[in-house]
Amino acid sequence: MPLSRVSPHPRVESRIGPPSATDSAALAPRWALACAVAYAVLAVLARLTVVDGQTVSLVWPGAGVAILWLLAESPQRQWRVLVPLGLIHSSVAWLTDAPAAVVVLGSLSLVCQTWVSVALVRRWCPTLLGAGGTESFRSPRSLAYVCGAAALGSLLGALIGTLGVWFVSGDGWDAWVPQAWFGRQFTGIVVFGCVGHLAWEWYTQRVPRRTQGGSRRELVVLWAVSTVVVPLVFLQPLPLVFLVMPLAVWSAARFPTFVAALHALALGVGGLLLTLVGLGPSVDLSSAPLHQTLVAQVFLVAVLLTGLFVGTLSDRIDELLVRMGEARARAAEQAELLGEMTESMDEGLIVLDRDGTIERSNGASRRLAHRVCPGGTDAEALAGLVELVLHPPAADASSARAELGVGDVQLQLESGEDLVLAVSRADLANQQSDDGRSGVLLVLGDVTAHRKGLRPLVSFASTAAHDLRGPLTAVRAWLELAAHDLPAQSDVLASVRRAEQSAIQMAGLIDDLLAQAVAEAGDLVVTDVDLAGPDGTLARTSALLGPDDVLEIPDDGLPAVRGDEVALRQLFANLVGNAVKYSRPGVPAQVRVSARRRGSRVVIDVEDNGVGIAERERQVIFERFHRAAATRAEHGGTGMGLAICQTIVQRHGGSIECLAADPGPGSVFRLDLPAATPEVTAATPEVLAATPELTVVSDLPAPTPDAPTPEALTPDDERATA
Repeated sequence: MPLSRVSPHPRVESRIGPPSATDSAALAPRWALACAVAYAVLAVLARLTVVDGQTVSLVWPGAGVAILWLLAESPQRQWRVLVPLGLIHSSVAWLTDAPAAVVVLGSLSLVCQTWVSVALVRRWCPTLLGAGGTESFRSPRSLAYVCGAAALGSLLGALIGTLGVWFVSGDGWDAWVPQAWFGRQFTGIVVFGCVGHLAWEWYTQRVPRRTQGGSRRELVVLWAVSTVVVPLVFLQPLPLVFLVMPLAVWSAARFPTFVAALHALALGVGGLLLTLVGLGPSVDLSSAPLHQTLVAQVFLVAVLLTGLFVGTLSDRIDELLVRMGEARARAAEQAELLGEMTESMDEGLIVLDRDGTIERSNGASRRLAHRVCPGGTDAEALAGLVELVLHPPAADASSARAELGVGDVQLQLESGEDLVLAVSRADLANQQSDDGRSGVLLVLGDVTAHRKGLRPLVSFASTAAHDLRGPLTAVRAWLELAAHDLPAQSDVLASVRRAEQSAIQMAGLIDDLLAQAVAEAGDLVVTDVDLAGPDGTLARTSALLGPDDVLEIPDDGLPAVRGDEVALRQLFANLVGNAVKYSRPGVPAQVRVSARRRGSRVVIDVEDNGVGIAERERQVIFERFHRAAATRAEHGGTGMGLAICQTIVQRHGGSIECLAADPGPGSVFRLDLPAATPEVTAATPEVLAATPELTVVSDLPAPTPDAPTPEALTPDDERATA
């Protein structure tokens, strides 16, 4: 069983310190008293290591306690730590016969050293306990920052403390004093500060479980081996202390960082104690206790930092492994959810790879495949369906109906019934190959019933237009004749003129209704259509422009699209005509058309500098008969223009939306249409990426002579003032 912290202590009010540096709560009195007593005891023990001829002690473990004490206190109440800390230090130094200069400057050096170290830790490591976070060292980077803060603080303390020694030394100045002062303070901060901070986290937080942790039996073996190795290394004269390092690495790699820190601390303290009693390789280096102790402290810090850095690196690896596992779990959940969603869809989904092989499919596509190609496996049925969808037989194409849209495919079932599929496709960029081929997503929808319901619409609209136009033409003729015989200032003439205007509006409404019917279920002949150029679709809308109006098209032209040329001509005539109709007073209309290829579609922007459309109106302007109150009084119309545009775009498998011009005023109508068919060879796999050649021929009666053609329709739109 791995050794880890499974049941951490809960957070309680008697914790060592606040969970964050922003917490205004002061340190609990009993914990402040505990820190003060701990520092006093360690200071007394440190003063016992003063040797003859020296004024300062060889070690100072209390430096780490001072750091933890100040970290645990609120940043707004640091004086509650620094003042008693200085008093305790000076009292212990005075009671142990330290010179006055050492008492004063030693206390000052400790206070400055502690304050600077903690300030740097809180600035550099805001995720640590006492610095604004809730954890201890969890990465080598945070440990390196803490060591850097400790080094700078210890350097400042050594400079101040060395002045006190210099005042009392006279001619006995020793150049080793500042090095020893720095070494003992840095060692105390790193050893007791770091291990104490890990203990703080162990007490208040849930310590992450080591992913590949060691067992309790392994821990016992580790301590047993360490107990034997350390004395053997220090009892013999050869410099083999480096043999202790693998033990620290073993502990840090297999056990939690706090446990590894305690083990490394035991190794280092054991070596330090053996050195103080005159054992170990460093004894032969110099007869001076100061030099021997300094080397032993370097050994202690090296062992501890080795264990800490390996431990924090292992913590970082464990954290990344946990995140990777969580990411895999989330990905699995999302994949399962996506699978359930696609399986519950009524539309069929088929994913083809770069070579045209079926990679994925859902239940709806398999059901469609077995309707079209019964009597085979799923793979065989899907392959047959894909072939028929991408390359419909000529017999099926010749019997297509007028209500079919661009992308619709009509298939003949074995039962004799017709099946109409609305096919949309998208190139998958994540499956792009070096030769330019990409995967394809096919979306298949059974629209047989819907398309069948639209079949009589054009016939009805043509008949209704013919039957209504005859009486309406007679009414307009009689009204015009009556107006001709009435006096110019007669009230009756005004009434007749109003009736005549209403008849004209009714004729326009009939024309718009017929145009909408033709757009929804009219005859579509699908070809490659050029938008720019002298014979392009946009050039034919120039008659709608005024003498000062401008239609801007990029110099490099626009991508060709695939659709019905007559319907697309009406689409752009409506958009350009609206831009002219709803231009600002006194400002010539300026229409800019831009387009870009996006996979198998062409995204087109038609931007104008007109009055603009209010944001609240942009979602409803495509509804039939919608007229905005802001323009109803100034501009006439039936509110069918943009509804016709939307119907034409939707029959081409796209969508249209209205956006605000940037910079304004004005509007941008963004729509997408199928891209022109690329030239490919039938024998190559690229055939699967080609848009099917589809010509739809109407089987409905031709419109009557009185019915308007799409070219003659007046563009209309209801737009609101921005």
